[in-house]
Amino acid sequence: MKRWGKRVTALCLTAGMVMLTGCSAAQPEKAADTTTAATTGDTAASATEKGAAETTDAAGQEVSFRYEWWGGSATHEAYTNLQAAYKELHPEVTIEPEYSAFDGYQEKVVTQLAGGTVADLFHIDAPWMMEWVGRGDYFTDLYQQDILDYSSIGKELLDQYCVFDGKLLAIPMGVQCSGMLLNTVAAEKYGLKIDHQLTWEEIIELGKELHEKDPDAYFFSADHGHVLNALLAMIKQRTGGQVINDDFTIAFTKEDLLYVYNLIKQAYESGVFEPMGEADLYYGSSTPNPKWINGEEIACLVWNSEFTKVDDLLEGKDEATMILWPTIGEGAKQGSSQIRPTYLVGLSNSSKVPDTALTYLNWQLNDPEAAKILGSVRAVPTTEAQQKAAVENGVLRQPVIDALDEAYGNVQARDNGPSQNSELRDTLTDEFSKVAYGMATPEEAVESTFTALEEVLQRIKK
Repeated sequence: MKRWGKRVTALCLTAGMVMLTGCSAAQPEKAADTTTAATTGDTAASATEKGAAETTDAAGQEVSFRYEWWGGSATHEAYTNLQAAYKELHPEVTIEPEYSAFDGYQEKVVTQLAGGTVADLFHIDAPWMMEWVGRGDYFTDLYQQDILDYSSIGKELLDQYCVFDGKLLAIPMGVQCSGMLLNTVAAEKYGLKIDHQLTWEEIIELGKELHEKDPDAYFFSADHGHVLNALLAMIKQRTGGQVINDDFTIAFTKEDLLYVYNLIKQAYESGVFEPMGEADLYYGSSTPNPKWINGEEIACLVWNSEFTKVDDLLEGKDEATMILWPTIGEGAKQGSSQIRPTYLVGLSNSSKVPDTALTYLNWQLNDPEAAKILGSVRAVPTTEAQQKAAVENGVLRQPVIDALDEAYGNVQARDNGPSQNSELRDTLTDEFSKVAYGMATPEEAVESTFTALEEVLQRIKK
């Protein structure tokens, strides 16, 4: 079993998390370019017929194995180039690629798992793992091998997404975390010095000061996606657990929710948040909010994998940095940062060449040249060597790496299934919007929120 090395120092939303939006926030790659995805290599049908590559796993002999992933054209090009580079280093190894669009990928792999015909190595979206592990014994326990070096990957990331019943059943290849992107030039222009994680109370005071100096300026762009994520993080910090319990009951109190609604009310009334109706014009849009570009908003709540794109919207590079996601401060029962893998890789326990497959995977995971070839298609690499290479090659900027390093010490529990329910999140959005638009007092909204949530919970738990 590998020893844990020092935590990964690198860059984190959502089949398990609501996307952080605004400031022209990027979407995960699986959604960004699957429409252009082309299927090549083995088709789903031929892959089902073949099963794991039947070769001899012995040094010096010709050997082949299958590698399966989803993605769009950029991902496909990166992985085929990567595997071609490995072939030059190891001409005796042939990697048989199988790739497709995200749509239909999950169903295809489920069929292959059930039939024992899944590829030797295959990509997994993190939310699928619990269901797949529950279906049967399909994965190799990576704790029981000494080829793959995962010692610089954060233990928190592995424990939350990859370890089941004491077994390490997958490895995260990319990672991202939530945080606050700060326009340092704009902050200095308004006389605001910010160099640490802020509490929400501090943000209210700083935002008031900013808006009083310039009525056209706001601390945050605050579309409904931003506010929902802020609300959920604050509730979890107050409870120390989930938003909705596993038994589909509400995990927080009315007092917890009143605290959050009062903060939302203050933020909008004092000009800390840009009015929701204005900010929502750019929700999910490829058009960036002009207030961010013009330095009239000094902060965005984003994934750190979006840092370069959002920073580049500013007049000059290196105007932005990242600090930890805001906290409720004293009394917080858990951290405020969300960390999630962009995708996982599993090794089939039916692979006939596990050592060869793991040797390749170790190169893909740790080698600096592999990091250069993959570029940014997986967000941020999970290992230190590849993070360093990504910065040196200009793929990532150092604040992206620093943000994840800090986030590992500020981790919030992964959302459970009930807390991810879209109908519940839509209900919360409808309710806090009443406060944002001044249609209800925080006290009134608390009562209507509990009534609405309980109705939804009664319906969905059946």
